[in-house]
Amino acid sequence: MDGILIVNKPKKYTSHDIVNIARKALNTKRVGHIGTLDPNATGVLVLCVNKATKLVKYFEAHSKTYIATIKLGLKTDSDDITGEVIATKDASNIKEADILDVLNSFLGKQQQIPPNYSAVKVNGKKLYELARRDIIIHDISPRDVEVISISDFEILEKSEIITFKVNLKVSKGTYIRSIARDMGEKLGCYGTLAELERTEIDHFKIEDAISLEDLEAEKYEILDPFEYLNMPKIIVDPLYKSYINNGRFLDLDMFPEKTDTIIYSKDKEVLAIYYYDTQKKLMRMSVKWC
Repeated sequence: MDGILIVNKPKKYTSHDIVNIARKALNTKRVGHIGTLDPNATGVLVLCVNKATKLVKYFEAHSKTYIATIKLGLKTDSDDITGEVIATKDASNIKEADILDVLNSFLGKQQQIPPNYSAVKVNGKKLYELARRDIIIHDISPRDVEVISISDFEILEKSEIITFKVNLKVSKGTYIRSIARDMGEKLGCYGTLAELERTEIDHFKIEDAISLEDLEAEKYEILDPFEYLNMPKIIVDPLYKSYINNGRFLDLDMFPEKTDTIIYSKDKEVLAIYYYDTQKKLMRMSVKWC
């Protein structure tokens, strides 16, 4: 029961709702998730169970892929369709080629301002907590993000409100709601996110996800998290296993690279993950597994 579950989150559930359901279904309190999904969003939510909660930090930086449905000509206070409509503008004269040009302008590394309704903290308070108290922060610090790829663009409806769908692969911390908002500004109208489905978190794909019904009916398989960690691996003898059990530093000579490394015993048991301590110039334990 130390591993990973991939769940297909339905609408109207928070990510924490899914964690609570999993805790009950798996009969353990030790469940965490990778990459929060808004209640209106669906798709891949990766759960780390028991000891695998120690590994969340290694998966959080992974890229994520979404199918986004965006409406142009509509502005809400939350930058998505669940918010209150605060402005509209006829977008019917905007050409498809112009939408594509603006969309493609988001490719690559950039700085992005998160939505007011987000979990980003300002002075120790989450932005959505402030927004719910009608406190709007107008000088939110931008964050470094990257749009890695854009594909499968399709216009779904073209009237005063233009609705289109697109696939976006993005880095950690990228808000699709902010892309919708910023697209509207660049096109001289407004933009808001209508629907969002996360189809991938790096190696974790929607086709491998289980439903909530399967989770509650105990129809699931706990996956080995170490199969999904892209880092070097080494095997050590019993003497070094005892060193690892005691949390000792290990010599650099044992490791192929000065980077996070998974250590196995000769019996193929995962012992730990070690990282390079730049001050000690030795490899130090990051996660103890054995």
